[in-house]
Amino acid sequence: MTISCRLRVLLAKVNVVRTDQGKPPLSLRRLAEESGVSLSVLAALNTGRSQRIDYNTVDHLLRYFNSYFTVNTNDLLTWEWEQTHERDSLAIAGQGQ
Repeated sequence: MTISCRLRVLLAKVNVVRTDQGKPPLSLRRLAEESGVSLSVLAALNTGRSQRIDYNTVDHLLRYFNSYFTVNTNDLLTWEWEQTHERDSLAIAGQGQ
């Protein structure tokens, strides 16, 4: 999959801030309680098993993480070009010539 969620990275960054503030680390369970996103959704996003994410979830997570530092959609979700798609597209295009 070329789109991935960077929840694990953002959670680690929040935990650095929380450690500096003398607060305990933020768990997925606590993130669920404080952000309004279900624990099962967070667990799937955190492990890379999620196949989709809805706008409401993105909104809740961005609002939550922005209470610690400035984040945007690109900080939460990333897209990477898979070279195999480019090779396959070029091969298909070359077949028509």
